[in-house]
Amino acid sequence: MEITLPLFGTASTTSDSTGLSVTGLVTLLNAATPWQLELPASGIFGLTGPSGSGKSTLLAALAGQRHCRGNITFANTVWQRGRRALVTHKRTLSLGFQDSRLFAGQSVADNLALARRYSRRPLSEEECGRLLKAFGIEALLHQPVELLSGGEAQRVAVLRQLYNNAPLQLFDEPLSAVDRAQVLRRLLPTLRDFWARYPALVIWTSHDFDEIQLLAQRCLWMDSANLSAPLPLPEIAQRLNSHGVGDSCRSRIEARVEALNNGLLTLDLGGISIFADRVTGHYRKGDTAAFLLEAGDISLSVEKPGLSSILNCLPVTLVAKQKLTDGRIRLQLAAADQVFYADISRLSCERLELREGTTYFAQFKAGSLAGL
Repeated sequence: MEITLPLFGTASTTSDSTGLSVTGLVTLLNAATPWQLELPASGIFGLTGPSGSGKSTLLAALAGQRHCRGNITFANTVWQRGRRALVTHKRTLSLGFQDSRLFAGQSVADNLALARRYSRRPLSEEECGRLLKAFGIEALLHQPVELLSGGEAQRVAVLRQLYNNAPLQLFDEPLSAVDRAQVLRRLLPTLRDFWARYPALVIWTSHDFDEIQLLAQRCLWMDSANLSAPLPLPEIAQRLNSHGVGDSCRSRIEARVEALNNGLLTLDLGGISIFADRVTGHYRKGDTAAFLLEAGDISLSVEKPGLSSILNCLPVTLVAKQKLTDGRIRLQLAAADQVFYADISRLSCERLELREGTTYFAQFKAGSLAGL
């Protein structure tokens, strides 16, 4: 198969993959360790690692904004071959930055309209309106972008990227200045829902592992310019802990939606019903929902507790105990083929005489489930 590229004349494809293929990609940062990467045409992948490891450089190289050599192919179109590169605006991608980079001298509405005007996969008016409401941007439409706060500017920048709806979407710490509760409760579920309706290949770069856990099932790891293949999230969590750059003690759990009544979501977790509150109405029965559970929000009982205002009570098996440096004990628990963590005091652990392999009862409030 041959294709015609403006800068190359006539060029052959280097891969039969319809997704992203990167081979032998070298920048000034990674001369000794060329990057290799194979990703499908759609799906959400996290990208994380210590600061200065090269994450932003990788995104810039993929976007054609950083001098590099090597091969990049997306959707069977050659973007880079050796030192010859296709210009950025010819690549079917979007790139979002931590500092937003909105178009100065224009309003929020102007910025959004421009992204939609040049989209090769434009969204409907109805979809744009839905996103506008979910991101809380409606009241800001006529404001000059110079008057936006940092968090507002980031929300507009992410929304602008969604309006463009490119087949490959690259994000570089896009929500770092946005209120954390708003990110977990509102924006991440909206993004996950959007990409389920409009599939794209998404690379979400963040130091906030909670963001990645709620959006992706696999994650790329970058350390000292070394790039890994996509890895399972538990392995990424271990690497973050070993580098001291991740303090998340939230566990990602998946469950099937049973019902949503008056803001209280009923979920099936391996045959056991659990409940979440303060949930928006974008779930349907049978959907799979992913959420985070904070280790410190879980209490453990030896016997099944009686009737309580705490709605959730799960039989769990204690898999392992780990002493933390602050005197607490981290418990690895298993329920319905899923693993999560609970932090308790050393005194509680001693009083309950917890033993590995034994079944206990974990309780947590419906409001403890984040990201729904």
